[in-house]
Amino acid sequence: MADSVKDSIDVKATAEEIFAVATDFETYPSWNPNIKETKIEETDDEGRATKVWFNVDAKIKQLRYTLQYDYSAAPESFSWTVAEGDVKKLDGTYTFDEFDDVTEVRYEMQIDPGFPVPGFLKKQAEKQIVRSALEDLKKRVESL
Repeated sequence: MADSVKDSIDVKATAEEIFAVATDFETYPSWNPNIKETKIEETDDEGRATKVWFNVDAKIKQLRYTLQYDYSAAPESFSWTVAEGDVKKLDGTYTFDEFDDVTEVRYEMQIDPGFPVPGFLKKQAEKQIVRSALEDLKKRVESL
């Protein structure tokens, strides 16, 4: 069964700037320490990656999966679903809400690893994945 976890962080940048970094999947391994490798498999007419393969160090196991991206609400939001790979479900959304000098970035994710993980470890890992993704994104955007 998939659990949902969400969190948010304020970033000193515009929604468009954050969206650009968050969708630059080829650079993920250089600024997100858990992502070891990515490959863009498909793009849309605007050149945005619509299908991306990931090799991720999930601490308890190395995971490889492909995500399918939906940009219908871009640049305020984009979402993804797992297309194939080592996880049963990995759906998520980034949402960007601009205020005066910051943008609130919300990350929501549903994950079902498809293999047994003790409940307390699974919850802890989910929260850490979301928190790390937000903090790494913030650090990357604000360093540019």
